Amino acid sequence: MGAIHIQKVNGIDLEGVLTDPPVVRVVGRLLPRALYCVGVIARGFMVSGTLQSEGSARRVIWAARLVVLAAFFDLFVQFPTIAPHAESLGASTAFVGIIVAAYSFTNLFGNLGSGFALDRWGRRRPIIVGMAITAAAVISYSLVRTPEQFAAARAIHGIGAAVLAPGAFSMIGDQAVSNQRGRTMGVTGALIAIAALIGFPIAGILRDLRDADAVFLVDAAFIIATMLVFLLVTRETRHKPQYEGVDSGGEGARAGWRTPRLWSAYAAIFAITVGIGALVAYLPLVLEDRGETARQTSYGFAIYAVAAMVVMASPISRSGDRFGRFAPSMLGLLVVAVGLSALLSALGMFESYGGVIAGMAVYGMGYGLVFPAAAALVTESTGADRRGMAFGIFYAVYSLGVVVGSVGSTRLAELQDQPAGLPFFAAAVIALAVIPIVYALKPSTEGSNPRLKAPDA
Repeated sequence: MGAIHIQKVNGIDLEGVLTDPPVVRVVGRLLPRALYCVGVIARGFMVSGTLQSEGSARRVIWAARLVVLAAFFDLFVQFPTIAPHAESLGASTAFVGIIVAAYSFTNLFGNLGSGFALDRWGRRRPIIVGMAITAAAVISYSLVRTPEQFAAARAIHGIGAAVLAPGAFSMIGDQAVSNQRGRTMGVTGALIAIAALIGFPIAGILRDLRDADAVFLVDAAFIIATMLVFLLVTRETRHKPQYEGVDSGGEGARAGWRTPRLWSAYAAIFAITVGIGALVAYLPLVLEDRGETARQTSYGFAIYAVAAMVVMASPISRSGDRFGRFAPSMLGLLVVAVGLSALLSALGMFESYGGVIAGMAVYGMGYGLVFPAAAALVTESTGADRRGMAFGIFYAVYSLGVVVGSVGSTRLAELQDQPAGLPFFAAAVIALAVIPIVYALKPSTEGSNPRLKAPDA
């Protein structure tokens, strides 16, 4: 059977947007520069093997960040590619859904299992094994010939990829110091936004110029290259923290599970990812119903990604290091609720596309405030011997929030004869409801240790 191209995914005309000449020109200019930057970073890693502790920690942090970039690039290039490839193999519409869900299902439980592996065997080995499994699974996508084989490869892929983000963030947490964790996690989170900005267009262009196999092979090559850099640059971090003030475990780590700080991070990340699920599943459908083009829908998501990236990569991300983690978390949840309310107004009373863009930008700013603060809270709430499990749960909650938001938004939309933004109202209520929960979990004293000097990460 010849390749079948799906024109729309979640209401977005991917064929039109991703192969649009301006998009092709922009990506054609940005991709070589991005690859050059990765090469510069890799060369910087290899300059010296005898750097002092600060330089060594800086290299480890950037190597782990490269893993984060590769893991989310791998995720985002799949979105416009998996369903068309499944259909080209002869899968029915129902079985296409099973193939797509196979990754998410095993990845959700893999996040929990990966935490045990990261705390039992350290960070480095599970990450390397996870990248090897991920690369092998992605390569196998180009070799499968039946929908059943594709589903099995997807399930294996989900298991392998489950360890990458928790492992990388745990490794970064091992090296980061209390007075710089917000900044460190903010820069790391910005790489997720970059992966989103480049993943979609690269997948669309490669699939248009060649086929889905080209997407899979480029994805696998990037993962393998990242794995080689990671192998050459890093050493195990869990048992030998580089700086005073980085908890290596013991009673502090065990007490972390009983502190409210950890659960406040989970509550905050769940609240903002419910909104993400609503955006992904519901917004494209409503905009299409209002007559907006697929390109306009895609611009909205691009604005969201850019706003989040700017906040996380800018000095704004350092606010958590100066004022504690809870103030940025609560402010970010409030900003998220404002952004969702702007979307509700834009789609309801005013029917304004400009209002949609403004709402997406505000939502992205709120996400950029909450994510670094929540990730820093996870780091600070558990010592090195429990940090892997903590981040495994963190990303399981992240996935759960997206699922709840996407499924719940479509269910709520069915309750309305003329959908006007009820899912955004519900997501905004959840964000606002979590603010007093986060405040109630806030300890009486909160601060950082100004005496510690962090690496320039």
